Amino acid sequence: MTADSAASPFDPNRQNHPPDLDHKIVASLERLAGVFRHLLWQEATHSGLSPLQLQVVVFLRFHSVGQCTVSDLAREYHVSRATISDAVKTLAQKGLVSRHTDPADLRSHSLRLTLAGEQLADQSSRFAAPLSPPVAALPPRQKLSLYVNLLTLLHQLQQAGTIPVQRMCFSCRHYGRRPGQHFCHLLNIPLEGSQLRIDCPEHDAALW
Repeated sequence: MTADSAASPFDPNRQNHPPDLDHKIVASLERLAGVFRHLLWQEATHSGLSPLQLQVVVFLRFHSVGQCTVSDLAREYHVSRATISDAVKTLAQKGLVSRHTDPADLRSHSLRLTLAGEQLADQSSRFAAPLSPPVAALPPRQKLSLYVNLLTLLHQLQQAGTIPVQRMCFSCRHYGRRPGQHFCHLLNIPLEGSQLRIDCPEHDAALW
């Protein structure tokens, strides 16, 4: 590792003398992550939940039962099963989540929202709404470039083992490339950049 690669991206001198775009981009992503954490914390406090508990409620609202187990949630949020189990226990005590045994495997339980949990998720899942207007205001080409670059960054972080497998096209066994285009072998169609998915219900992790 070189001295420059080991330098902190949060050091303004390293960012600016001479200008280092790599450091500036990493620092910018940290700022955006801070905005997201603040909005999540604000909504969680309003809802009487911890940030992780709110994330669990929102995840359960929009994903299939097959993806809603303690193990799935632990991978999703990069925390231990015990941490998720504690969050789920509190949500169950609040009447927001219920456990359902899999008839085919009595040791396996899926998680589902109660009616109160669904109502809370519908109200709280828009906590990131302040981020939408600035994104919507970007010119279409810049917006598409930003999206594809973010997908690429996430995929590289996944391949490096920094984050868990993402349910996105780039990590799916159905994804392929043809000259000048992305391609989905499941749907048997070419994909425009805007059609690439970051959270696909049909995702099937590729074996690298």
